[in-house]
Amino acid sequence: MALARALAPSPKLLMLDEPLGQLDRSLRERLVVELRQLFRRLGTTVLAVTHDQGEAFALADRVVVMRDGRIAQSGTPLQVWQRPADAFVARFLGFENVVEATVGAEAADTPWGKVPVPEGAPQGTRTLLVRPAGVRLVPAGEGLRCTVTARTFKGTHVAVHLQPEEAPPLEAACALRAAPEVGDEVGVEFDAAEIAVLD
Repeated sequence: MALARALAPSPKLLMLDEPLGQLDRSLRERLVVELRQLFRRLGTTVLAVTHDQGEAFALADRVVVMRDGRIAQSGTPLQVWQRPADAFVARFLGFENVVEATVGAEAADTPWGKVPVPEGAPQGTRTLLVRPAGVRLVPAGEGLRCTVTARTFKGTHVAVHLQPEEAPPLEAACALRAAPEVGDEVGVEFDAAEIAVLD
């Protein structure tokens, strides 16, 4: 599995294999900006192979997700992030809230119950992606009842890991001050704007 990217088409081609993998985070973030500027100034096309999704999306004009030596999806970083081609790509990008569902006109039947879907979503048996930002925490008496099993600080937010009764786990993104504690009971509602019906 690898993400590859190309910048500024030109006759020159440079290939990099895990170019920033051994650097600390702050140096890596500074170098990403400098490398983009350098490659554009030189008019050089660069193919970078990396397993670091953040690095690929920060450097890339185009992202290619590979699976077993074949292209699973290609497009701009925004296209790939917003519309993963399938469950493999969604999970490779780090999304965990991926389930099979039966999609209707306004909602999908899922292991988590009825989940709203965006207007015009394809119907039938599909794979559903619920981004963590689309998992909204509400009081325990409302929505899908879940237990908080873990919290992971992500810098800009807290990833809250939830276990519903008799359903797959969920991950929610919360502001630090609003994140519940491990062991707390919460309710979950879903935001259709953060749900993607995958092909």
